[in-house]
Amino acid sequence: MPILHLISLVLSSALLLQGDIPARDVSIGGVAVGDSPSQVVKKLGEPSSRLETSDFLNLHYKYPSLTVSFSGGVVAGLFANSPDACTPKQLCPGDSLDKMRTLYGEPLVTDRENGRFYEYYGRDLYCWLKIPANGSKVTSITVACQP
Repeated sequence: MPILHLISLVLSSALLLQGDIPARDVSIGGVAVGDSPSQVVKKLGEPSSRLETSDFLNLHYKYPSLTVSFSGGVVAGLFANSPDACTPKQLCPGDSLDKMRTLYGEPLVTDRENGRFYEYYGRDLYCWLKIPANGSKVTSITVACQP
């Protein structure tokens, strides 16, 4: 009986690590959660447009390959659908789901009201990579954060 308990513990520990990545990997195009607007401009240059809203994400900088969203004066969301905007491990829109799994391991698969997503949660961070696919290809990468 003790061996079954040990197997159960090992399996449950493995499931806890599924979709779990270091917080430093939850970024796109060199921009990270917590960066200030001036840090973003220093990294990417002036945005092509700026949009202010009254939402949780209240300021949006648009770049050709990346949208950077701010809340409380820091980056709290990112969106990329161009192969020119990649994660630190070089996962880019257009890459295969096989490459995604090779780089990050097995994701958490979530079915939401607007589709299926492959998700990786940053350790000690209330943000995650949210990745939809079309067939076997990554269509976009979002860094989503919980308000």
